[in-house]
Amino acid sequence: MIKKFIPAVLCFSLMLTPSFQVAQQKQLDVPYVPTKYPVVDEMLRMADIQKSDIVYDLGCGDGRLVVGAAQKYGAHGVGFDIDPERIQESWENATKAGVKNLVQFFEQDLFQADFHEATAMTIYLLTSVNLRLRPKLLRELRPGTRLVSHNFGMGEWKPDQSSEVMVDDISHDVFLWIIPANVSGTWTWNMGKPAVKGEMNLEQHFQVPSGSATVGGAATEIKDLTLKGDQIRFVIDRPVEGKLVSMVFEGKVAGHNISGTIKFQAGGKEMIWEWKARRNLATEKPIDAEQGRTSRFTLH
Repeated sequence: MIKKFIPAVLCFSLMLTPSFQVAQQKQLDVPYVPTKYPVVDEMLRMADIQKSDIVYDLGCGDGRLVVGAAQKYGAHGVGFDIDPERIQESWENATKAGVKNLVQFFEQDLFQADFHEATAMTIYLLTSVNLRLRPKLLRELRPGTRLVSHNFGMGEWKPDQSSEVMVDDISHDVFLWIIPANVSGTWTWNMGKPAVKGEMNLEQHFQVPSGSATVGGAATEIKDLTLKGDQIRFVIDRPVEGKLVSMVFEGKVAGHNISGTIKFQAGGKEMIWEWKARRNLATEKPIDAEQGRTSRFTLH
């Protein structure tokens, strides 16, 4: 079990569920292929690793990513691998690098590992395995967690960023996703004096929300709607003192609540209102297409 005060880093290797041969040797569904060091560096850079991070690496192989994160960024790390030989090798490499106190390695199937404490995660797995992991990643990783993959994507879940690394004339793709909060459902709030009721209905496909709103009972267009991790932002035009002004809504999503501000210009001054919205619990829907994409998502 991972101690809460230890951040975790998950290693780069292509290993998963084992089958057992007569000799009781574990045979891996995906072969171990070490990630080249220039790619390791790019993955850590794209994940924006900080000393305070809890970084997980899935399928850690010889521990090079966990060790690298500890050496370069001072981050704690945990590597998971199904192969006991890789775990032993990882400990040996961490000891040689002098970062044994910053890392942990566990012989464990990734599908059985608990991801809740991660703030960053790296993977080097086949697309088919990524797709099997995808619901677990979206379910267990906290909004804002950075997920970086070497070479293999997440199907229709498009990355937020990508880059290319050339090593020995071979191109390696690196993909970054920011785990999104689930903002699907019906949210309501009150704004201004006298109070006016606001409602918003959103649909969400992974990190991309869309929808419509009503303010004071009148249909209102939602503009520039963005979601990055647990941060939501959008603009609604409203009449203030006889003039149409753009109100910028910004907030942090925490479960079924959003807390933030509404900013706009009125009378030559910048106005800032407190904004708190709450979701109708029954209206939340999965954001992964494989878990119920046919449902509609509403935000009030």
